[in-house]
Amino acid sequence: MRKEYTLQTLTESELERDPILQFDKWFKEAAATGEEEPNAMILSTSSSQNFPSSRVVLLKEYSAKGFIFFTNYLSRKGKEIDQNNNVALLFFWPITMRQVRIEGTASKTSPSASNGYFNTRPAASRASSLLSKQSTPLNNKEEFESQIEELLKNPDAIKRPEHWGGFIINPKKFEFWQGGFARTHDRFIYESDKNENWIIKRLYP
Repeated sequence: MRKEYTLQTLTESELERDPILQFDKWFKEAAATGEEEPNAMILSTSSSQNFPSSRVVLLKEYSAKGFIFFTNYLSRKGKEIDQNNNVALLFFWPITMRQVRIEGTASKTSPSASNGYFNTRPAASRASSLLSKQSTPLNNKEEFESQIEELLKNPDAIKRPEHWGGFIINPKKFEFWQGGFARTHDRFIYESDKNENWIIKRLYP
């Protein structure tokens, strides 16, 4: 189970000076090449006992302000962000042989932003979000599904619960990784200086 990365190389001269613009470029290229879910990202959080945990969530929006995803605030990730808002994101796009790592701090989006996205979701997804006690034991899945079916009889009445909404990650550090031949990968980090200017450095593979 070993794969050579031979598609292309990455030089500093090819990089955008703004990491958001560089991310946008790679994200669009990943989508154009047919990546299954280019917006799938691994979110890593840490408990109050400093135990890390990771899971895949879906990026729903990004801009110079940050990276937004939505979840149940009472889930494990929601509670851990509440205790320690330092988080990490990882995107992996195997077709283009690229990774993007982002470190930053998470905060809740506004209720209006959460409402706006919630109301665009399919009715079944909205019903599940309303009823799910995410990350806690589920003793009877059939009963849970029947409760969802009951809600779907009147989908217009399904409103966003207070325990569900968005988080926005304010990035502090980026790493762009391009797979290279014989494991000579190209890696560049963006870190902000005291004047909040982005400094780019190449890393050993």
